[in-house]
Amino acid sequence: MKNTLTMLSSAALILAAAGCSTGSGEGSASPSGTASAASSPASGTAGSPSPSASPVTLAEDFPSTLIPVLDGAEILSSTVDRSNGTLTAVLVESSDAPAAEILAFYDAKLTAQGFAAAEAAPGSPSSRDYVRTGAGDPETVNITAIAQDGGPATVTVGATVLAEKAK
Repeated sequence: MKNTLTMLSSAALILAAAGCSTGSGEGSASPSGTASAASSPASGTAGSPSPSASPVTLAEDFPSTLIPVLDGAEILSSTVDRSNGTLTAVLVESSDAPAAEILAFYDAKLTAQGFAAAEAAPGSPSSRDYVRTGAGDPETVNITAIAQDGGPATVTVGATVLAEKAK
């Protein structure tokens, strides 16, 4: 179980660092920063904004009830993949809120959906894992907020859940 959470955390950070590509070459960001629905009906990606680009929107069919956008945050990118009965979604956003407020926001949203916060790893006050168990495999969500030099935090939220439960 701990390995699954660690792998989800790593995957979310890798996706964020790689521009949130689904890894299949499909659903890559279009120049305008909006989702490319034509390449794959099961996935979509919203790319990182550039100074001349329109504001980034959530990828098509993104489960915003499962992973809501933090109040006042700027969406940097998002991905969603529905395959084999599983939904994997990643949201990367920028926020001026402190890590404690960010984690409190998601704690309230995720616990209301039946997720339980896993025990935090020592020395990681800006990262939290959540688990929801049921009839199938455990469902997981990871939140990581990283701020440098007092600037805005980059917040990465990654979830792997049963597709039938995602909204």
